[in-house]
Amino acid sequence: MRIPRILLKTLLVSLLITSCNSSDELVENQAVLLESNSVNKKEVTFEFIDLMKNKSFKSKTLNMLSRQKPSVKMSNILDETTGLSLKSESFNRLSTLTNKLEEKADSDNAPDKIEILEVWLHNPKKDMNVDELLFSYAPKGNEKDWKVIEAFTINKEVVYLDPKEAPNRPVIVIETNGFETLKKEVKFMNRYLREQGVQNNRFDTSKLDLKATSSRNAGLQTTKLDKIRLNDDEEPWISGAAEVYAITSGIKDGNNKPEIKIIPMYYLDYEDKDYYPNQILLFWDDYKYQAANIQLFEKDDNVNYKSLVSTIVSGVFQIIGTVSTQPWVNVLGQVAGAIIQAMPDSWYTNNDDYVDSFYTIEKNKNYRNYYGARGNARVNLSPFFVASN
Repeated sequence: MRIPRILLKTLLVSLLITSCNSSDELVENQAVLLESNSVNKKEVTFEFIDLMKNKSFKSKTLNMLSRQKPSVKMSNILDETTGLSLKSESFNRLSTLTNKLEEKADSDNAPDKIEILEVWLHNPKKDMNVDELLFSYAPKGNEKDWKVIEAFTINKEVVYLDPKEAPNRPVIVIETNGFETLKKEVKFMNRYLREQGVQNNRFDTSKLDLKATSSRNAGLQTTKLDKIRLNDDEEPWISGAAEVYAITSGIKDGNNKPEIKIIPMYYLDYEDKDYYPNQILLFWDDYKYQAANIQLFEKDDNVNYKSLVSTIVSGVFQIIGTVSTQPWVNVLGQVAGAIIQAMPDSWYTNNDDYVDSFYTIEKNKNYRNYYGARGNARVNLSPFFVASN
């Protein structure tokens, strides 16, 4: 029988306190998993290895990792294996940590840093040899400087892997800045854009708002992404699936004020693969003119999402005071340029973080096998009318 998560949290905390000799020991055990207010992925990896020594836990976890792509939340794994490891101190510590991180990410106040524990499986062979299984995590710092990837056996013996060439053996990877983290960050980034007056309230709810905003209320004119393919993103294998998002921009009124949205592309995991998302990217009721920009970026673990969106807004505001009398089409390009300039300098030496730009995409126009300015992304775009109910 599965225990409801709210009851599980109370039970786990109670068990953890009981298992420690004192409150000081409890604090010390939890502090090991956090380092300078950031998750210590190496220690989390060791705790997870301890859980994987339980045969039932291992079987259940490998089954979940094989079925769900690109990753599985650590909290989901713990929920599904409650009855198998309830008395384990490693289970209790990881459960307490995941609860703390997820509650922080769900707070009404935007945290300075968001980390969600996820787990994913690198499995190069159809039939996995469990005896060869390793456990690892992405190192800190610039990926261009990585010399080796530290991995561990089930006995916590260290094995060094090549950061550029994926190993020919299965590896379970602990992730803190992946798919789930991006979802939380995008929510707060869009909220900040609304607060700064450069985004309307279309994304004000957790679900995509497709309500028509035109005075005729007859429906919504959009442009949707039918197909997309990325070229080699040079992403190290240890970083797993890419976390790509789009920044769309257009001119919202006669004063040349910008409208900027951040749209996550959760499905866009790997290069050299066609994706058919049927995803709406441009909402034409949001713009005064019939052209807009679409720019693609990959989440950078080393860049703080709050400082990034703040820098984007500052860069755009710097040009607003000088463009009110310029032709709108010139301003459209300058807004896209300001977004690019706001990105960290390192993104231009690390090609995976800045993916590509599609400038001056027109309303009511089809685009087929259309390359971005960098030639790194190719898309099919089409007009799409959402009828009003």
